[in-house]
Amino acid sequence: MANRTPYKMSLCLNAFNHLGLNLYSNTPAALAEVIANAWDADATEVRVDFDREAKLITVADNGYGMDQDDINDKYLCVGYQKRNNLNFHTPGGRKPMGRKGIGKLSLFSIADQIFVYSRKEGSQNQSFVMDADQIKAAIHAEDPSSPKQYVPEPAEFNVDIATQGTVIKIAKLKKMRLTQASIDGLRKRIARRFGLLDAGADFRIFIDGAPVTLSDRDYFHKARFLFQYGPVDYAHYCQHLDKDSATQQRMHFRQPNRFDENGCVVETGEYAITGWVAIARHSHDLDDQGQDDNLNKITLVVRGKVAQEDILQEFRLGGMITKYIYGEIHADFLDEDDKEDIATSSRQKILEDDPRYCALKSFLDGALRRIWVATNTLKAKKGLEAALAANPHVRAWYDELRPRRLQEAAKEIFALIDQAGVDEKHKHDLYANGILAFETLKMDYALADLETIDVANLDLFLAHLADIDAIEAARYHEIIRERLNVIRQFQGKTDENVIERVLQEYVFDHLWLLDPAWERATRYAHMEERLQSVIKDKTLRLDIRYRRVSGAHVIIELKRASRRLSKVDIEAQVRTYIDALENELKKDPVESRYPIEAICLVGRLPAGWDNPDVRKRDEESLKAYAIRVITYQELIDNAFSAYAKFVEASEAVDKLRTLLDNIRSYGNASPP
Repeated sequence: MANRTPYKMSLCLNAFNHLGLNLYSNTPAALAEVIANAWDADATEVRVDFDREAKLITVADNGYGMDQDDINDKYLCVGYQKRNNLNFHTPGGRKPMGRKGIGKLSLFSIADQIFVYSRKEGSQNQSFVMDADQIKAAIHAEDPSSPKQYVPEPAEFNVDIATQGTVIKIAKLKKMRLTQASIDGLRKRIARRFGLLDAGADFRIFIDGAPVTLSDRDYFHKARFLFQYGPVDYAHYCQHLDKDSATQQRMHFRQPNRFDENGCVVETGEYAITGWVAIARHSHDLDDQGQDDNLNKITLVVRGKVAQEDILQEFRLGGMITKYIYGEIHADFLDEDDKEDIATSSRQKILEDDPRYCALKSFLDGALRRIWVATNTLKAKKGLEAALAANPHVRAWYDELRPRRLQEAAKEIFALIDQAGVDEKHKHDLYANGILAFETLKMDYALADLETIDVANLDLFLAHLADIDAIEAARYHEIIRERLNVIRQFQGKTDENVIERVLQEYVFDHLWLLDPAWERATRYAHMEERLQSVIKDKTLRLDIRYRRVSGAHVIIELKRASRRLSKVDIEAQVRTYIDALENELKKDPVESRYPIEAICLVGRLPAGWDNPDVRKRDEESLKAYAIRVITYQELIDNAFSAYAKFVEASEAVDKLRTLLDNIRSYGNASPP
């Protein structure tokens, strides 16, 4: 007789820590396991009720119930294998959701005490309580060399079960607060975890007496476009899908739902999916109003229950469209009775290297790319329709685009504006800016066409040049508008000290305030350092700047608003700076050819300048040294006058700018 082996395998109670006590991180996932057990028990109804005062959750089903043997051999047997033969079905003919036999332990993730009451037809009532504290105490007292069992305590059978069924009472909740808001949130998230909520399913979930439906998911109304797989028409729940302007039909599509082991679509493919993918109108629509449930995902459902929270994260599609996607894919082939279980131990994720899962990802990768192309096409179409309907000037511009291929390109601009999510009033400003940008880009087509133009086609060449002139005029007009806005802000300030401070921060880098001809200025730090070195009063260092503009070297001195100087003081100080700059410029023959101009900005006119004759004489004297004296207020008034005259003089010059003005004014005239 062979000797008995000295080896043995055992399971310590400490496994509960991994399999149950810390299995799930959220309440909906834990409750979903209890609801799934009700399905596996052939229940047609499962009711989840909340007792706010007792801080108690009750889950009751009308399934076939359990006798004592069922409880000990199946329910309390951690890891009990429900599917112990091929093509296993429940007594009622259902495919069970459960497989690993650990789902019942998930409740310890949210509570410390679980009461179980069950009645099986023709058997005695059964009731007991499982206590997390007692389980932990048993774990700590356990001798690793001699693993023990945990023995739940019997409980009083104090529930009403008519014929058969099971009631689970979840007590001593850990973190959950039973408020109406939290219960409403649970209804929403339970609805999102099950795909067996349509009218045809012989299984209903109730929360606080009200049935849970697909509408409780509270996200179908966010869909703008819908792409479907399989026979169920989810468009019925999507109230805000875009309408096709031609046929007034809802925008949703059915695509092939069978594919092979390589993810290629084939009519007789081994794998089949159902479900849907939706595109939201705006990315922020998928923010779930503070709920801890991100909607920007594609949930993977197997046998009617969530198997993976988000499969979308497996794909790197790029582009903004990924921020708009959400959906639900049903793939029962991932959980076939005669094949290996590919769910992780928590049943919240799929093993990534399984061939079935790889085939699904390959199929979805291609499907999502097709959805991407279709969505961009639809957005361009709908954005164009919205723009043309909203502003007649936009329509007139679009209708005149030549060649026609430019119309297709222009659709992209309106698609982007349409999805920007701005209000209607500001949308017209975006239309104007978008058209200006498009007219600029349109020149790429023009430059390409120039290569094909000959003398016989001179009119086309002149048309291109006219486009360039119009774009430049419109661009400059936009710049002038912005500059006038800046000047108006200065005009609104009356305190001299405030004006001084603001100008000191702004004027040195925006010389167009001093002279509209000074469009661009370059700063040379070493020149400023040379100027600073000759200033005896070091407190004035920040008031001197040097800039190089086209055809001139410019020195700017900013005087304090409260200080009143004489012409002699100004001339003496500024000539010191001019002499220093001249000495520096002698080192560079090229730079020394350009003249030096100096501007002294003051808060108050120099002494004696209240007399016009004195002022004229002094200004002529300073002019000989290329020195100008300007007060803060004169600077603002002169700048405004110069740019306002430019706007007035060019009021009816170019067609493009007139178009942009019309688009904007139409938007401002429209009701908010």
